[in-house]
Amino acid sequence: MLKTTLLRLLVLPFLAAGTGCAGTLGNRYPLEAGYLLHSEIFSRLKALAETEPEITRLNIIGFSGTENLPIYALAIGQSSAQRNVLMIGQHHGDEVLGVELVLAWAGELAGKSHTDKRIGRILRDYRFWIVPTLNPEAYRVVTSGQFQYKRKNNRDTTGNGRLDLRTDGVDLNRNYPVFWDEDLAFPPTHQNYKGSAPASEPEVQAVLALAQKQDFDLAIFYHSSASGAYSEKIFLPALDNSKTRQQARYESTLAFAQSYAGLLKKDYGKGNYQVGTQPGSRVGNARNYFFHIRETAAFLVEIGGINRNGISVIHPPFKQREKIVARHLKALRKVFYDSLTEATFGVQADTEDL
Repeated sequence: MLKTTLLRLLVLPFLAAGTGCAGTLGNRYPLEAGYLLHSEIFSRLKALAETEPEITRLNIIGFSGTENLPIYALAIGQSSAQRNVLMIGQHHGDEVLGVELVLAWAGELAGKSHTDKRIGRILRDYRFWIVPTLNPEAYRVVTSGQFQYKRKNNRDTTGNGRLDLRTDGVDLNRNYPVFWDEDLAFPPTHQNYKGSAPASEPEVQAVLALAQKQDFDLAIFYHSSASGAYSEKIFLPALDNSKTRQQARYESTLAFAQSYAGLLKKDYGKGNYQVGTQPGSRVGNARNYFFHIRETAAFLVEIGGINRNGISVIHPPFKQREKIVARHLKALRKVFYDSLTEATFGVQADTEDL
């Protein structure tokens, strides 16, 4: 009896430690095997395009400013689809989970367009434009193991003739031509440096050109919070309450974001993703540009989370990455399928919004 009691006392702590393991896993860098390298993006997109050539098209929408790296967009959907959706996996180089997610979503759409009736139905109504990374320079740095937290592009913003991975570059998600002058003027070495002028960066110019060619009904941007302050949340654009039509567009955006969040269980905390209750800040980011300038429903999703040790995890082990992506795929399938009978997007502004 005494031996049995002692055995239980010895075993229970190990069992407790095992059950809590997933919640305590932290970042892994260099990234574990399985994460997509920058050098593999084209081959992955090309393979997806060749899976269903009748409903896919691989495009180069521009090039990065310093290294002249191509920026790809994979269009997936029937040419007769009535609604266009833009999904950008990454603006900041260290936010790799968004790249993994949007490419997995592209694979889901292309690979199951004939075998999954719901996917086939979604693709008859929606055409998705998948941009894995808008910042291929920083993505190359991070995935090659050079520097874990390379956020900005590789522009020599200090003007000293050499690239400092820690300080050089422009924050692409503060370089859009909307509310740019209202944002704080951080120095070039700051991680939120917005650039010398609105849309100064070729990467952002590539998105603007795509937006002018395509009339997007919805735009979703994926990020990961290195500080953990925004983890597992969805954020909406800024709002001008005096514009009735804009407010209606905001409400429809909020409703879709809430539906998405309601289907998306947190990976590091209890409950589901949360939608910010207040409109976003007036800064030159992508969701503000699309919402205010292009009249597009737009929001930002922060993937990753705070583990039980209080650490923000944005580079999880690959097995955890698979679980995170799988949850998002399940939520995306359902939220888009459920929206097929609803006039969710396309609330157009009238002259009072101009």
